[in-house]
Amino acid sequence: MEGFSVIMPTFNQAAFIRRAILSLLQQTFTQWELIIINDGCTDETEEFISDFLLSNSNITYTKNKTNLGLGQSINKGLDIARYSYIAYLPSDDYFHYNHLETFYKKFQKAEDAVLVFSGMNYAESDSYAYSSKTQTFGIRKNYCLQLVQTAHKKTNDRWVQRDEYITANLFDMYWRKLAGKGLFYSIDKITCRWTNHKEQRHKILSEDYNGGLNDFRRYYQIKHPLKIKVSKFKFIDEEELYAPLTSRTIKIENPLKILLVGGLSYHAERITAFEEQGHKLYGLWVNKGFLSSFDTVGPLPFGNVEDISYENRKNEIAKIKPDIIYALLNTVSVSFAYQIMKENPDIPFVWHFKESPAYCLERNSWKELIKLYHFADGKIYINEEAKLWFELFIPSNGLSYILNGDMPKKNHFSNNFTPRLSNNDNAIHTMIAGRMIGITSDNIKRLAENNIHIHFYNESYHNRYENIVRRSMKVAPEHFHIHPHCKQTEWVKEFSKYDAGWLHCFNSTNYGNVINANYDDINIPARIGTLAAAGIPMIQKNNFSHIVGMQSIVKNYNMGIFFKDYEDLVTQLRNKKLMNELRENVIKHREKFTFDYHVPNLIDFFRKVIETKRNHSNKS
Repeated sequence: MEGFSVIMPTFNQAAFIRRAILSLLQQTFTQWELIIINDGCTDETEEFISDFLLSNSNITYTKNKTNLGLGQSINKGLDIARYSYIAYLPSDDYFHYNHLETFYKKFQKAEDAVLVFSGMNYAESDSYAYSSKTQTFGIRKNYCLQLVQTAHKKTNDRWVQRDEYITANLFDMYWRKLAGKGLFYSIDKITCRWTNHKEQRHKILSEDYNGGLNDFRRYYQIKHPLKIKVSKFKFIDEEELYAPLTSRTIKIENPLKILLVGGLSYHAERITAFEEQGHKLYGLWVNKGFLSSFDTVGPLPFGNVEDISYENRKNEIAKIKPDIIYALLNTVSVSFAYQIMKENPDIPFVWHFKESPAYCLERNSWKELIKLYHFADGKIYINEEAKLWFELFIPSNGLSYILNGDMPKKNHFSNNFTPRLSNNDNAIHTMIAGRMIGITSDNIKRLAENNIHIHFYNESYHNRYENIVRRSMKVAPEHFHIHPHCKQTEWVKEFSKYDAGWLHCFNSTNYGNVINANYDDINIPARIGTLAAAGIPMIQKNNFSHIVGMQSIVKNYNMGIFFKDYEDLVTQLRNKKLMNELRENVIKHREKFTFDYHVPNLIDFFRKVIETKRNHSNKS
């Protein structure tokens, strides 16, 4: 049947949806049907569209009980569709009055077309939020073909669904399936608007917009393990990743009920060690603001954490009566944790902060961070350097504990070691897990001239390193290597084949005075646990005249290289006796870099905080 089946998947876009529907009702081309798929909306969507549903027989409405995802929702619409052409109208976008007519004429003229796309407006421009770039006559640069600007012939093809994998790339989800069935034609006219706002799916999902898996899970309230294609370098399969985690627990006397507050950051599965050692976990997660790719919040796809709703937190906390609140870990959690601490003055409260003070200053949560450390019943610092630094701002009082915030689970510390690459080619092979901090293409060239390789495993923000990667490949084509993301379960097997791994490289300027220290000085990079698991020595700049947290740890266990310049680094890397000694020390101490190793002492600290709080209350 000639015409358009217009599919509208929607999730919590009540603030936009009426405009979208009205734009369809105003079309000059009238042979259409609208199929609305409510994908588990929890806002006022049904209230806002009820009059349209009653008055227009061209509208079909269906609702998912829970959010099933873009692919499955569109596929429901395709199964219902009656017309020969499929168009898409996301509920936050809208059509210009001639959108469907323009597309229909193009399909009639180009009989070999399987897909047609138009230009679109994509940004607001007014006296307050002016932008000179507001439209495109084709595909917007650095984006994929968008739903609102696209129509195609009806086929038997279906969109990739959430149970297959998740991606922000619509070409991977569907457009590629049409590529062999006809031609793609551009209309070269602007016929629709793609609305720019913070809750667009690609922004929630993409690390390029400070979104990612954690934001995606929180926004859509997904409670099961996911598979996500982050980029061509990174694919995460949580089912496989968390399969080794056991739910077995030991029975202990007086287990603690621990309420986790905020977010868990990297290696979030570490908290299952609490359960394995007999304790009960609850979760009250940050529910506002966009998370970074590493700010893990619930619902969690592992363990048996019982989530508490933000809206009903007072009653639920009163019901479960937690023994302690363990609030953590990064900037995004600071204001939230402070709010929860104020609301629950009678519950022992422990604050654990990882990073970063600079972001707190930028985001106006610095004063709350200082109050958290001052008023918390228990304070956890990532190292002694951080404790000294924070005590520049707060009185030294109360109970404190030292524990790095991003320690991985011991399950990832297997003995599946791999023979080193250098055993075969007499070269030196080093690796970077994460960002290239302090390493330039000139440094890489110098190392390559000394037959030293760098293997780069970029975890996130791939586009931000595109220039340095391109330059490095150019100056050291045989010695600079790009690798895809390595999952935790493969750390030991993959990384143990290298001679050493890079930590953050920077020149400190505090000259041994903590008042001059910045966050680079006091930080503990999350990759320390990764390198420890693989049993490989760690590389960093020689800052012996300065206070540097990661330097103290590596120096204390004698498990790394500290270099003054790159000639010095080359000399140390070629010292086989030194490297063997460092490697043996990493293996000897690597268990100390697992969260499980520290849980018994951490629980003892919690009990001490509880007892101290109780004694203080009794005296009062």
